Amino acid sequence: MFVEKRKHQRLKIKLIARIECENKYSIEGKSRNISFGGIFFEPDTIADDRIQKGDICMLTLMLNQDDQNNSIPLDFQCKVVHVRKRGYGMQFLSIEGLEAYDHFEKMMVLNSDASESLMAELEKRPGLIVKEED
Repeated sequence: MFVEKRKHQRLKIKLIARIECENKYSIEGKSRNISFGGIFFEPDTIADDRIQKGDICMLTLMLNQDDQNNSIPLDFQCKVVHVRKRGYGMQFLSIEGLEAYDHFEKMMVLNSDASESLMAELEKRPGLIVKEED
C-alpha cells in the first residue's frame, strides 16, 4: 500500500529557473512542479553528477517571465534531496525577503484549484523561512 509522505501540495507550474550550488556550478532550466516545501527542477541540459544529493544551492525562479522589463526574481536557498535523470528534487530552506515570499504565496494560490486547502496546509506547515534582505 502506498503511503503519501509529502507535506505540501504540488502544483504543476513551469517557470524559468536557475540554480547555483556551493561548488559554483550553475545551470539553467525550469520548474516542473512546485510546493511550499520545494521544487522539482528540470535542467535545460542533461542532468550530470556535478550536483549531488545534500548540496546546498541558490535557486532563482522568474515570475512574469514573458515581460523581461518587469520580471520578478524569487531567490531561495535549497537543499538537493534527490537526483534523477531528468532533474533534481529540491527542498526549500529559505526565501530572500518578505516581498518575494508574498509574490511566491500569491503565485501558488492563483495556480491552485484548491486555494483554501493550500492556505490551510500553509498554516499547519509554514515551511519556508523568510530571510530579511540586507
